[in-house]
Amino acid sequence: MDQKMPLKLPRYVFRRANGSYRYKRNVPKALREVIPKATVYRQLGESYDEAIRRLPVVHAEIEALFDQERNTPSSVRAKSLVREHLGAWHADVFADGVVEPEWDITDDFRELAERIQGSTPADVVRQVGSARLKPEPMTLHRVLTEYCAYKCDGSVEHTDLKTRIERIRKDLVIVLGKNRVEWTPLAEINRADANTFRDYLLNRMAPNSVLRTLGVIKAAMNHVIIENDLEQRNVFQGIKIKGAGASKDDRLPMSDAQLEALLPEYQSNPAAYALLITLADSGARLAEIVGLEANDIDHEAGCLHIRHNTLRRLKTKTSERTIPLSPRAIACLKQQQAQALGTDPIFPQYARPRGSDAASAMMMKRLRTQISDPKVTTHSLRHRMKDKLRNTGCPEPISLAILGHSTNTVAANYGSGYALEVMREQMDRVWG
Repeated sequence: MDQKMPLKLPRYVFRRANGSYRYKRNVPKALREVIPKATVYRQLGESYDEAIRRLPVVHAEIEALFDQERNTPSSVRAKSLVREHLGAWHADVFADGVVEPEWDITDDFRELAERIQGSTPADVVRQVGSARLKPEPMTLHRVLTEYCAYKCDGSVEHTDLKTRIERIRKDLVIVLGKNRVEWTPLAEINRADANTFRDYLLNRMAPNSVLRTLGVIKAAMNHVIIENDLEQRNVFQGIKIKGAGASKDDRLPMSDAQLEALLPEYQSNPAAYALLITLADSGARLAEIVGLEANDIDHEAGCLHIRHNTLRRLKTKTSERTIPLSPRAIACLKQQQAQALGTDPIFPQYARPRGSDAASAMMMKRLRTQISDPKVTTHSLRHRMKDKLRNTGCPEPISLAILGHSTNTVAANYGSGYALEVMREQMDRVWG
């Protein structure tokens, strides 16, 4: 006998006659119709120590199996049985809900229902016998799927959002479990679930990143609630995230001295230098400049059209704008443009999914050779322009128009915006 084995083994563990150890668990009575056996077994190992090491894993596996069977909707079981016994074509028309009572194939469904009677839950038998599926409940999984189908049309500009939605789906499964995400009705998802998800994200993300992530699922929930006329609240609405929100200390503006110190680090790379100068003299977002096409630059008028194109989407509706370019920015972009025409990218090396991330990494690598302060980044050039406009007396509405910020007023949506020369007058003071 194994000398380390206690007189009483842990629950669900027994020792076989050959000395090995097994996990033995009776199937709950409520699940006997869907798990075709009264007892489930799993091998634990040849020694007591090995059995004890494997016990938590095996126990969790069996618990997950029971949990999955408890929460699998009857419609899912019905579709699976039809596909298994009648084939793919029957399963497809069954799932699409197009089987008519007068069709000959209805006999196939009735006969299958008779065969599975007594060994399958009654609700599943009813759905198979009637060749009619009961509508599946709205779930978190369906929320994200429907929102992704609505927002993402397969274009490059929506790749990031699609990736983020898929990441959210995986994280929800990790936190709440597959059953609660895929099969639990949305009405049963509560605020505690939402807060648990928030806490999980806070363990690996900055508060503002958590805010953005929850913003996606909140928008998805709102979309589904409205489109499906659901009478329930959005449990992801108004979640409190300590430390989130804009702060004047999140990013520091870059000083003139810091910018001058950076210039030599970027001059060896024409693309890097063009990006640095354009960002510094326009206050635009990095993604807006990285995603420029040749026809977005008007050299004759000396301006830049920041608008939707095939390379990237804009952050907000008010991000679409036309702003003046400084003479040195025009020179840099003209050199970078070379033979590019029409929709050709100005920065072809970054004209790809997540290209702006690659550009950001390249810019930051050079920036950190001169500036170690973590609050000064490439985005600090945008803060620099905001301060410059403020300190040279630029009216706030014009500053917002230059930077592509929303004014949060209905009136701001009327008209075509400020004239180019009005903005140039203010920016000339910044450029000196």
